[in-house]
Amino acid sequence: MAEPAALRTHHVVVVGAGVGGLVSALLLAHRGVRVTLVETADAPGGKMRQLVVGGSPIDSGPTVFTMRWVFEQILHSVGQSLDAVLNLQPLSVLARHAWRGHDQRLDLYADVQRSADAIAAFSSPSEGRRFLAFCQQARTVYQCLEGPYIRSSRPSLTGMAGDLGLGGLRTLAGLGPLASLWQALGKHFHDPRLRQLFGRYATYCGASPWLAPATLMLVAHVELDGVWSVQGGMHQLARVLADLAQQQGALLRMGTHCERILVRDGRACSVELVSGELIDK
Repeated sequence: MAEPAALRTHHVVVVGAGVGGLVSALLLAHRGVRVTLVETADAPGGKMRQLVVGGSPIDSGPTVFTMRWVFEQILHSVGQSLDAVLNLQPLSVLARHAWRGHDQRLDLYADVQRSADAIAAFSSPSEGRRFLAFCQQARTVYQCLEGPYIRSSRPSLTGMAGDLGLGGLRTLAGLGPLASLWQALGKHFHDPRLRQLFGRYATYCGASPWLAPATLMLVAHVELDGVWSVQGGMHQLARVLADLAQQQGALLRMGTHCERILVRDGRACSVELVSGELIDK
């Protein structure tokens, strides 16, 4: 590994202050790389942004915190801890659902049996049992993909096939060849409202449940593994990452629009801003 002084001769320009851009800037700056991050908006966060409605800040993107182990590892690698920089409160109610024209409301809970009981009361006892079977399959799919895909820095089909082994391949094959999330949900739930409800796992990432892969059912296990609220809203996470990146030496330029990335000999060589300014690597 190069020494920090040597790394400072390299200049990395990160375009966009979404979570991916902020984490990249933080980790690179911590390793001694000279980093400039440019962001069109006036505040960091990207999709994780806040709007002020009636004088109150409202999260307009993600509203709850999951998979905290990801951020625990990121912050630990730069000498910080998640609990030291964010105030997180575990949620007993994961989500609340209502349908237009219906008086019924359905809450899902961190306790899987409590959710199953709520679904049984909302729909039918058989749907409650199907929910438990759905959660079990979601857990199996998650455990199958966690190592070779979720935790892998550069997953590939060939690498995943080898890491999955016969057991993992059987698990994925059991979902159905090229099955969509919508098709998988139809195998589990007979109540169309429940199929619609869990189709939200695709819309989390801007996808369609009719087109997204069935493996996205693993989000059910992610939620059951823990959901937290962030004091100050989810946007506070973006602000924390931005502050830490700056403490490590990264230069964050908010309100700065990237017009285009210039490429020479097949490699990005500089970023042109809408003002005409060039930022060289």
